Amino acid sequence: MNPPTDPPWRRLDVRIIWVAAAWCAGVMVAALAVLWWRDAPWWLSAPVPLVLTGIAYEALLWAKTRYRLTDEHIEMRTGVLLRRHRAIPRARVRSVELSANPLHRVFSLAVVKVETGYRTSSEQQAALTLNALPRGQAQALRAALIRRDGAGGEQTIALGQRRWLRLAPLSIATPALGIGALGATYQGLDLLGYEPDTVLIPRLIDWLGRSDLLVVGSLTALGLLLAGITATLALATETWWNFRLVREPDGGLRATRGLFVTRSATLQEERLHGVEIAEPLLLRTAGAAYTYAVVTGSGSAEEEMRAFNASALLPPAPISHAHRVAAAVLREAGSPARTVRLLPHPRLALVRRVRWALLAAAALGAVLALLGAWLWPPLLTLAWIGALAAGAGGLLLARDAYRNLGHGLTGRYLVTRHGTLKRRTIALRRGGVIGWTFTRWAWHRRSTLCRLSATTPGGRGVYHVKDVFMGEGVRFAEHVLPGLLTPFLTRPPATRPSAPSLPPVTG
Repeated sequence: MNPPTDPPWRRLDVRIIWVAAAWCAGVMVAALAVLWWRDAPWWLSAPVPLVLTGIAYEALLWAKTRYRLTDEHIEMRTGVLLRRHRAIPRARVRSVELSANPLHRVFSLAVVKVETGYRTSSEQQAALTLNALPRGQAQALRAALIRRDGAGGEQTIALGQRRWLRLAPLSIATPALGIGALGATYQGLDLLGYEPDTVLIPRLIDWLGRSDLLVVGSLTALGLLLAGITATLALATETWWNFRLVREPDGGLRATRGLFVTRSATLQEERLHGVEIAEPLLLRTAGAAYTYAVVTGSGSAEEEMRAFNASALLPPAPISHAHRVAAAVLREAGSPARTVRLLPHPRLALVRRVRWALLAAAALGAVLALLGAWLWPPLLTLAWIGALAAGAGGLLLARDAYRNLGHGLTGRYLVTRHGTLKRRTIALRRGGVIGWTFTRWAWHRRSTLCRLSATTPGGRGVYHVKDVFMGEGVRFAEHVLPGLLTPFLTRPPATRPSAPSLPPVTG
């Protein structure tokens, strides 16, 4: 009997070279247009060698790249100057993402990204990326890596709705993108040779000196706000267009979305430990929220800020839709984050937040006062105004943060809620908790408050129950997983019964 042989190594699709050539040609045309506009004498020849070098490098990289799928691993060999051999155990695959930019879609290609959730010492997630495969072959590879035995058809859990796009501007990104548009305009003018530093800005300063600054400032702020709203709407349209969340026959959760760059991510349901409903402050005013899966290896702060977050289960949507999707994903009759009765936290938690708000306001006033005494005297007036405004805003946020605190148990789930700038409600399966951490800072000890942290292999790895009494935290942890803390608890020794007195000895 012949021993089993490993499957052969396979190449990526050769059309990826044509994709690189088309991309480089577009860059070359844009560069030539800029050089021609600026009357550069070397505009006819400069970009050509760089473009040819890029195409040659992509062709050589394609020739040096191989991959294969065995019974236990997915492997890839690649590299031109530095050769690398990557192997990921199939049992550790957490998600498989398929993406295709417009050029990939023209050539019917897709990029396959296999993620394990394991993070290296440099805090980068261990992943294997195949750029690129034919679309059908990429879908078959995803099915081979994710699917288990199952029967039946796909079940649609959620479909994106276009009216939800109006929620996109309710984000801190709106003013940031507005300011970014101003910076991009400056860079574009400089690239086209208009010299904004020496021509436009001096003229602008001279014009401002002859204008009403209040009117100009108001119109500028309005213009930046409109630019930010336009940018966030465009970004949300590109990111969430045609969103669809389905449960595959094997139980995997697949989310597809994207307008120009299409993306598809499949999560293994067996690695699902719960859901998180996040409500940023502006989005909360409209009664809307994000919905994330608590999945092994996902949910770090860096991944949450990505335009394409593989653990996202729903775009910004009304809170009722978020709870409905959470219940469907967890296979529950109702969302544990909504059905649970959350226990309030001690008033000392409110005192602590008020104290920090007042200290922050006092620090702001002190800094402005020092700058006013040292550099600009009008800042002395702004110091107490800023301190009062910051104190009033801080007290409102402190009260809101305290009202948002809560924890409870319902069925198979523990639920915790906290936060004000972004209120988070996490429903975590009890079976997903692998440990507890009790944290007490110096300012906690006098009030006997503590922070209880549930450790789990899913999501961010740690989920907090903030500012509870130590005894309440211990009881809550014991109710979640009975017996887990027993070896670490100290109990008062039981009173031993006194020994019965013996009758006197007689001779």
